[in-house]
Amino acid sequence: MSAPIGELELVRFPVRGMTCGSCVNRIVRTVGKVPGVAKVSVDLRHETATVRREPALVSSATLAAAVAAAGYEADMSAAEVLPPGSDRGLLGRLLGRP
Repeated sequence: MSAPIGELELVRFPVRGMTCGSCVNRIVRTVGKVPGVAKVSVDLRHETATVRREPALVSSATLAAAVAAAGYEADMSAAEVLPPGSDRGLLGRLLGRP
């Protein structure tokens, strides 16, 4: 994953077609290679992907194309931008860690 310099945005969107942990790994690897993506996490149970991106470099269409390249379908019409820090774990939020 690249280390973007500009302002980062956290976006979560549904992903269809996942059935197992290998699906999750494939999406994380493929989306993580997109320039401007800083972090990717995929929740198989909730069928969502959460991506920390530099919006000037990574559009929603780019994310959808990367997910499609991995063999799955991203529903960017249902994407939501999350508040900063939403992707940190409970301990990180309590301790103020990034």
